[in-house]
Amino acid sequence: MDINYIAINHGGIDFYLCALNCKTIVTISYVARRGESEEEGAVQRILNKSRITSISDYILEGGFFPTNIILNVVDESAISLNREEKTIAITPAEHIAQVLDGQHRVAGMKDAIKRNPQLGDVIFPVLLSVNLSTEQCADIFININTEQKTVPKSLIYDLYGLLNTSNSDYSIERGRDIAYSLNTEEESPYKGYIKFPGSPRFKGGIQLSSAVNAIKPLIKSRGEFERYQIHELKNQSKVLINYFNAIAYYYEKQWYELQNPFLFSSGFGAAIDLLKDKILPICFSKGDFSFEHFKSIFSFTKDNLLKQRDFSGKSGETAKQELYNNLVGLINVQTTRENELKF
Repeated sequence: MDINYIAINHGGIDFYLCALNCKTIVTISYVARRGESEEEGAVQRILNKSRITSISDYILEGGFFPTNIILNVVDESAISLNREEKTIAITPAEHIAQVLDGQHRVAGMKDAIKRNPQLGDVIFPVLLSVNLSTEQCADIFININTEQKTVPKSLIYDLYGLLNTSNSDYSIERGRDIAYSLNTEEESPYKGYIKFPGSPRFKGGIQLSSAVNAIKPLIKSRGEFERYQIHELKNQSKVLINYFNAIAYYYEKQWYELQNPFLFSSGFGAAIDLLKDKILPICFSKGDFSFEHFKSIFSFTKDNLLKQRDFSGKSGETAKQELYNNLVGLINVQTTRENELKF
């Protein structure tokens, strides 16, 4: 089979960028593991079986990998370069190329093909090298696995806003949009306190990933916002701004002090859980999601304001649960719905 390629010299190593189908990749590749194999280029680690299964499922669901797999061809007789035509002739024999990067993707491909043979025709990008030494392979492996950093969840959530809704998790995208409203609306008590990627560093504030994770149960399919007929983004954002403004009302100037637990993820999460479990049903029964109504639901006083010091030194989940329990005790009993929904 003749494959077109683009020649690249990177770090003093010649690479050939091409596109191969899954069946060919699985056939020609193998893993040479450090400590198990004595051959040149043995740098790989032990496979993680759970990752293989998740990758296989991802491929079966139509997922794709825009980043290339890196292979080191150790049997030069199996390939022939035509530098004029920029093609590589490959004899798809077994075990002719070591996997330098992407062993879990390759293993996932293999499993997916067993479950659906048609996936063998799916094309993936591959970066080929030829007869590299163990030192060269180790250099590639180290650069990939130490110099490249894991992408923060907050950046992932932020990037979801660039995708079409049909191609992304709606609840994440909508959660990010609501978090953006909380962070930018003038009337929001969290203006400037939701930490989007690139935000200045300061103590307190809510990481975007934490905000989105807390909000997601409200906005998922058949979530509380849908159940209580709060469908539009502007109304969903308005409900949260009204709700947190009601709590901030009782804290007055103390709201922006570091002893305010609601300036931390555990407090934000506890307040959202309370809204979901207890407050929204009360508001819906009255048809009133206004600031004044939220304010009337709570029985805060200067003496019972929750303080961050009361929950410091505890794990995030423990602090969140204790905050939640304290908030439940500060709810006034409400009656049944009387009128149309108000925001």
